[in-house]
Parts: sequence; C-alpha cells; structure tokens
Amino acid sequence: NNSKPRSHRIFFVFLFIAVFIVLISCGVFSPLPAQAELIEYFKGTDYELHIFDIKGREKGPTVLIIGGIQGDEPGGYLSADSYADIALKKGRLILVPRANLPSIILNCREINADMNRKFRTRSQRIYEEKVVAILKKLIQKSDVLLNLHDGSGFYRPVWISTWKNPMRFGQSIIADAETY
Repeated sequence: NNSKPRSHRIFFVFLFIAVFIVLISCGVFSPLPAQAELIEYFKGTDYELHIFDIKGREKGPTVLIIGGIQGDEPGGYLSADSYADIALKKGRLILVPRANLPSIILNCREINADMNRKFRTRSQRIYEEKVVAILKKLIQKSDVLLNLHDGSGFYRPVWISTWKNPMRFGQSIIADAETY
C-alpha cells in the first residue's frame, strides 16, 4: 500500500505551509540574517536534545515549535527541521525539531512512556520526563506554541469505526487550551 508514504509527504507539505503562515502572520519571517544559537542537552546520551534559539533583528513575539514528540509521526519532525536555518526580521523562534530522538530513530511512538502524556508529571526518572521538563520551561517563554504531530483517521461526530469517530482528527490544526 503506497498511500501511507504519500500521506506523510502531503502532511509534511501541509505542516510546512501552516507553520510558514503562522510565522508570516506574526511578522517574524524575513530574508534578513538572524542571530541563532544551538543549545544541546544530554550531549553524548541516546536522547540528545537540540534546541535552536533564533532571534530576529527586532523584538517581537516568541514562537516555540516542537516536533518529534512521537517518533512514528514524521510529518511533525520533518516540518520542524525545515525551520532550523530560518532568518527572522522580528521576534524569536525557539525550535525543538526532534524532541524524542530515540523514538524517531526506531520509528515508534514511545520508548519508556508516551512523551505527550508526561506534561502533568514532575518526575524526571526517565528521559521522556527529563525532556518534557525542558519543554515546559520553553513553553513558559513563548507567546505561541506549535506542537507538530501527524494525525490519522477522520473525525465523525458519532462512532463509525476505528478510523472514523469523535476521537480522530486526521491531518488538521487543533487550537488547544491557553494553559498546558
């Protein structure tokens, strides 16, 4: 079945365009050179975390883009990768393109636990919790958060099947709560 790779390519293009539109609407995209810094956490471990802190020439909003919380959702981390060398005229972009590197390498949702479900915990026993602790600090510094994922299935107001039900959103943009 060739539909899955094609759907990932389509979703990657969709996410790239959506993020580009958000950056333009915030007035932060520009061909002018930016000041960028690479911040590395857990260097030399299996779960290295790279964060790009890109500052524009003028002050403005801070946008945080997180990709790769689930390693089996390549649209999220491939889209985020596209912004690592962006130039900003205004504002700041904090980019975490591959938040869950081990799960990306293995193309699986999780290793020890679903990182997406660890935002309520204060524990830092496993690497997913350690990464989430850093992400939560970055969220506090941002004005806009884009947490990039792949979707699946199709939304239906009533349960029809596993892939067509109220819990499925497909490839979509979901506006979530103001607080995490």
